[in-house]
Amino acid sequence: MNVGFNYITEPGRRRVGLSIVIGIIVGIIGAIAKWGWEVPFPPRDPNVFWPLGAMERVTPPKVLLDMFHAPDLSYTFSGIHLPLDVFIVHVLFSVVFGIMYCVIAEYWPRVKMWQGCVFGFFTYLFAHVIVMPLMGLVPPLPQIPFDENLSELFGHLWWLWIMEVARRDLRNRMTGELDPEKYV
Repeated sequence: MNVGFNYITEPGRRRVGLSIVIGIIVGIIGAIAKWGWEVPFPPRDPNVFWPLGAMERVTPPKVLLDMFHAPDLSYTFSGIHLPLDVFIVHVLFSVVFGIMYCVIAEYWPRVKMWQGCVFGFFTYLFAHVIVMPLMGLVPPLPQIPFDENLSELFGHLWWLWIMEVARRDLRNRMTGELDPEKYV
């Protein structure tokens, strides 16, 4: 990319409405990619119980839902009982950040640095290191196991890389154009 850190794209090159639609699509793709990451690299240590007093390790989306006294929603697929409410929160998180990423990319190309991995790193830092411990969704930072931080960090890099690859391809195919800064 031959543009500086402060470069903002020309207004006529931006496709903001389309970037919102693409953000929804790549958010769903990213949520599924993140789930896939967590199969070989599970982020939760089942021996670290959270919240305190829990009989098992509860995921941050479930802790959040319990904080709001949300009803449990679940479904059964192929004989396996699955938490629909937790899945909805997981996908919504990814969609919200997918939309933010895609819209920002239309204005400020540097957000795509390292094919989205820099944005993924800062999302991990903001969500898992700062906000979630402050909200009580995960243990205080010194109590979070190294494995969990490692899985979440690289999971977020993977998540945003997949979303950037999908974003770029979808935008280019839907518009027949390169990204806005490619014409500089």
